[in-house]
Amino acid sequence: MKQGIRDKAKVLNSLDFGVPQMRERIYFVGVQKELVDDDFNYEFPTKYSGKSERLEECLIESDETLIFDEKLPAYQTFYKYLDNKYNKGQYNIDELISKEYRVLDTRQSDLRIYHDKTPTLRRGRHGILYVRDGRFRKLSGYEALLLQKFPKKYADKVRGNISNIKLLQQAGNAMTSSVIEEIARNLMYYFRSKKNEN
Repeated sequence: MKQGIRDKAKVLNSLDFGVPQMRERIYFVGVQKELVDDDFNYEFPTKYSGKSERLEECLIESDETLIFDEKLPAYQTFYKYLDNKYNKGQYNIDELISKEYRVLDTRQSDLRIYHDKTPTLRRGRHGILYVRDGRFRKLSGYEALLLQKFPKKYADKVRGNISNIKLLQQAGNAMTSSVIEEIARNLMYYFRSKKNEN
């Protein structure tokens, strides 16, 4: 604990806070010690109090350039990837595209498949594909912002004004906004209850 600060820390998962993204991160809350008692009994939230988003509400990009199919050289690389020593014989493209909103994380070695959620968005991770309308699509930066619970009206403002790669990087570096919202709400509740005690 730093001198002059009362603090608490906890690992929270964005899945519990209204978004279909597996994202465990450690969060710290610190308050000047003059503002609280020696016993800083702040409690972290455990869930989101607002509306939760379903995966299909976040994966809504209409940009046709994000379709991932055999017309792209990268698709042939993906085909070879499915035949590497880690994945060989485990996956069939027709089967993979048979389920809508199936999410594929093309990690360096093995393929990871998710249903109803995505893996953690990270700054350097651009290998996330998903199935929509029977075709693979690449995750867009716009969709990544929605998966971080940024309000659609704000995500709409940057769409087309910032490159897809930059948006993916920024979303990967960001905190899930609904987690921050709930942490702040609990902190306000803590201070209100302390005020009412006095």
